[in-house]
Amino acid sequence: MHERAYDRFSPTSTVQIIDRLDGTALGVLINVSKGGFMMLSEGNCPEAGEIRQVQLIDHETGDPDISVGATCLWHDEANARHSYWSGFQIIDISPEEQEKLDRYISSLEEAARNN
Repeated sequence: MHERAYDRFSPTSTVQIIDRLDGTALGVLINVSKGGFMMLSEGNCPEAGEIRQVQLIDHETGDPDISVGATCLWHDEANARHSYWSGFQIIDISPEEQEKLDRYISSLEEAARNN
């Protein structure tokens, strides 16, 4: 049985994943951990091995607003036509962004415990 290094948590709102280089929306956050995240995208599917500079943000609240460098480890077609699941590993994050990510994950963990 495969054991994960970090627990994964689902966002409590719609968090967009934005390409920081050109501002395009890549997809929506499905779950996140201290080591990476899973995204659902429509249309464009990142290739395994692709490295992206991304921002995780809920446009309604402005949170969590976390910027990371991440590499796509895998992708798979979702049930909906032209939709894809993609798994990313965080490979570059500043100490300030790591603090924000840790706070965000703690808030999701708390929300999961209360449900």
